[in-house]
Amino acid sequence: MRPILFIISIIMVTACGFSSNEKLIGHADDLKSHQRFGVCYGYGCKYYQKTGLTEGEWRLIRALFMNSSKSAAEERFRIAQAIAMIEQFIGPKTGTELDKAKAQVINFNTRGQMDCIDEAFNSTTYLYLLSQDGLFRWHSLGAPLRRNFNELSYPHSTATIHEVNKEKTVGGEGHYVVDSWFHKNGALAETPPAKVWLGPWYPEVKLDRYNFSAS
Repeated sequence: MRPILFIISIIMVTACGFSSNEKLIGHADDLKSHQRFGVCYGYGCKYYQKTGLTEGEWRLIRALFMNSSKSAAEERFRIAQAIAMIEQFIGPKTGTELDKAKAQVINFNTRGQMDCIDEAFNSTTYLYLLSQDGLFRWHSLGAPLRRNFNELSYPHSTATIHEVNKEKTVGGEGHYVVDSWFHKNGALAETPPAKVWLGPWYPEVKLDRYNFSAS
């Protein structure tokens, strides 16, 4: 995905109370390196903070992909791990390490918390950086996806990926979400098929912070 189209896609996501933020226009300038990029939090990207990953942190993330995945499913698990690891590194730098699962509708202190807009924006950024570093063999970056309000679900947004050699159609075969909103900071992102997620889909099990030392 070309950088300018990538930026437009994540800024245009409009769910979970998104409000315009002119600072996001400069987000493209912060996507040239894992050492410096912007992240959103505070619900609807109320706060936009520039941060980054050290070379040592990025080496640990790259190590997750060191051995080539034998299947797209295996690579999706590694992507879920990578999102969790990045969140664990970025959390203390932005004050979001205590971000809770999902997002309270009524919350008077959202500074360190994220709604689905923040999560979709940040996860798409992280996926972009991973893709730019050539870490994906089986997938390419997709545009953020939204499901609208219905009797079973509030509006909700997520980052997505596409399997290579399959049509890049929304909800089509090979289109998967990378949703980090369902669980607390540093937990594995969920990666169901986009068609299922649009159902709407919710995970049956609440995941805790991923323990990399035990994996």
